[in-house]
Amino acid sequence: METILAIDDEREILDFVSRLIQKYIPDAGVLTASSGPEGIRTARDQQPDTILLDINMPEMDGYEVCRRLKEDERTRHIPIIIFTGMRTDPASRIKGL
Repeated sequence: METILAIDDEREILDFVSRLIQKYIPDAGVLTASSGPEGIRTARDQQPDTILLDINMPEMDGYEVCRRLKEDERTRHIPIIIFTGMRTDPASRIKGL
């Protein structure tokens, strides 16, 4: 069974993403984290197969979360899909890559 970790500071978004995943990938397990630090801890502890990561979050934005996950030997292998409704300019896209 695949496990997907969704990291977003908005509970409504996490609930929506969880329902969407369960609808289209019913065998997948869904983990959620409502902040960057919580997401990093969850990724280290649970070793999900994929991470869905919001960019716009207080305290620690998604770019910093991604950087820390990719620097950590325990989590660098986990694919990260970045999503956002705000930063869609070319510079932000390049930064995400």
